[in-house]
Amino acid sequence: MGKKIKIAGIATKAQGIKWFMLDNLRYAANNGFDVHVLCEQTDIFTYENMVGISFLPQKMSRGNVSPFEVVRSVWMLYKVFRKERYDIVQYTSSNAALYGSIASWFARVPVRIYCQWGISYTDYTGIKKWFYKSLVKATCLFSTRIQPDSFGNLEFAISEKLYRRKKGNVIFHGSACGVDLSKFDIIKKKEWRREICREYNIPQNNRVLGFVGRIVPEKGINELLEAFMTLGIDDVSLFVVGPYYEAERLNQEIFNKAKNHPEIYFTGPIGNPAKFYATFDFFVFPSYREGFGSVALEAAALGVPTIVSNIKGPTEFIHDGENGIICEVKSTNSLRKAMKYALTMDNKEYERLSRNCYEKVKNEFDAKLYQHEFVQDRLQLYKESQKQ
Repeated sequence: MGKKIKIAGIATKAQGIKWFMLDNLRYAANNGFDVHVLCEQTDIFTYENMVGISFLPQKMSRGNVSPFEVVRSVWMLYKVFRKERYDIVQYTSSNAALYGSIASWFARVPVRIYCQWGISYTDYTGIKKWFYKSLVKATCLFSTRIQPDSFGNLEFAISEKLYRRKKGNVIFHGSACGVDLSKFDIIKKKEWRREICREYNIPQNNRVLGFVGRIVPEKGINELLEAFMTLGIDDVSLFVVGPYYEAERLNQEIFNKAKNHPEIYFTGPIGNPAKFYATFDFFVFPSYREGFGSVALEAAALGVPTIVSNIKGPTEFIHDGENGIICEVKSTNSLRKAMKYALTMDNKEYERLSRNCYEKVKNEFDAKLYQHEFVQDRLQLYKESQKQ
């Protein structure tokens, strides 16, 4: 590579960069790109993570913000873009994508990529849906390329007229970044399960269900907790792994009852969920909406099948009866039935699901394979921009 291609990755929260962008961008840096990341000030980036990457802290407003905050954030990013003269800017999360797309358009950045890892307005109705869909359409309008993390969401976005087909593509087989099979190492599965069971005083012969993610209603937490507490099956434990700083939005009667349940374990936020996935017999993911649902890949990397709601994204990886179980969205009864079926299947059937989900991850979603495709995609987009 002659001239170094200058690329920036943008998100409001540092976790969005760390979880979904950093590995790809570090691979790009190792292959001749000049890489920057822009997000809130943070101390979660280690020196090892950031070798070859420049970090430019920028505070961007999240959630529902005023027009003044939108203008302020766009102006702030515009000044950075004009100074740094990026060849490629990529952005994710609703707010950062809106600010980044507008600012990069004004700064005449040649390649402006919306990493569309989910479509937030799908649960809304009426004027609220119209408003948030309009913001998504604006983000797509100012972008030169939109990249959903699943083929289902690509087709949905096109059907919603968010953008034309020629403007969108999915990298490799989908997901935001694949899964790191050295981090989610199936060889350590038995060791990690013993360690977690000892730590939480769970009998080794207990069956274990688990969830990993934000503890919020749209992840299906109310249905998960209620379904588990009404299972009627003995010797089963449930781990709920992740931050619950928005727990006030849950059904408080269900949540308070779950906190006092002897077989439900709330861990809070953790740095590395691999040991918990290794402890699960089934990963339970009853989300209302997702981009792809990378957590299902992480579970599968440890040979753990997923019980997932029938939504776009995760069901491109999880196929009912092949490498997991699919239940209805927002249905406690359907989820309970799926959990009962999972816990009563014979060993031969379980081992088949476990083997299939692991093989699919290894062959189609290995992060190393994804990173190569990511860099090739960015090179191609850069070359095309130079011809215009």
